[in-house]
Amino acid sequence: MISMDVDELGLYFGDDYIINDYIKIHQPRIGELVDYGEQQYFSTIYTLTAIPSDMKSQLDDMGLDWVEVEDFELFLMLSQTLTPDRTGILLGDLDLSKMKPFRNNQNGEIVLADKETGVIIDKMIYLRIVNYLRKLHNIKPKIEKPANKRTRQILIEEDRQRILHAKDKPFKSYLLPLISAVKVRQGYTKDYVRNMGFYELFDDLNRLQIIVNSDALLKGMYSGMIDTKKINKSELNWLRDTNS
Repeated sequence: MISMDVDELGLYFGDDYIINDYIKIHQPRIGELVDYGEQQYFSTIYTLTAIPSDMKSQLDDMGLDWVEVEDFELFLMLSQTLTPDRTGILLGDLDLSKMKPFRNNQNGEIVLADKETGVIIDKMIYLRIVNYLRKLHNIKPKIEKPANKRTRQILIEEDRQRILHAKDKPFKSYLLPLISAVKVRQGYTKDYVRNMGFYELFDDLNRLQIIVNSDALLKGMYSGMIDTKKINKSELNWLRDTNS
C-alpha cells in the first residue's frame, strides 16, 4: 500500500515532493507564482485537483452524469489540456497532454501513459499527486450527490450560473491582501516574501491569527472582561497545531 501521507515539515520548508523517478512536484516560491501569473496558477491547480462535482454543467454538456464519473476518469479527460506551459511550475518537463489512456494488462485498469518516456500515472499515483496539491493549497473536495433528478438539474443550472457570473467578473488577486497583511504585521521585506514557499506563507498567516487571538484572550482574562471558566484553555496555547 502506497502512503498518502504528506510530510508537513517538508511542505513548510518547500521541499519537492517525489512521487517516483519520473514525477516530482515542485512547490513554487511566491516570487515564482507572481512571475507565472496568479490567475493562471490557480486555474491550473483547480484543473489538476478537480472532481466531477466541480464540473457538473460541463460534464452535462458532454452527455455525462457527474455522479457516474470517477475522479480519475475526469483527470484522464482534463490531462489533454495540461500542457507543460501550464503545469511546468509544478511538474517541470512532464507533459500530461502527450500521455494517453492504456489498459494495464496485469490488472485490467486504465492508466495514463507515455510510451516514449515510460511515465505511467495510475489511480494510486494520481491520488498521491492530488492529495499533495490539496494539502498544499488547503483544498477540501466538495462531493455532491443529488437525491433525485430534479435536484440534479437544479445543481447543474446553479453551476451554469456560477460559471456565467465568474466569466464577466474581473480577476481580483486573492494573494495580495494576505501577502500585504503578513508583510506589514511581521515586518517582512518584499524580497523575503518572494522567497517564501506557498505553504509557509499560509502557515505563517494561520500562526499569526492564533497568536493574535491568544493574546486577546489573555488580556481579557487579566482585565477581568472574560469569564475564565468559559474559555477553552487550548486556545491560550499559541504553539498549538495550526490545523487544530
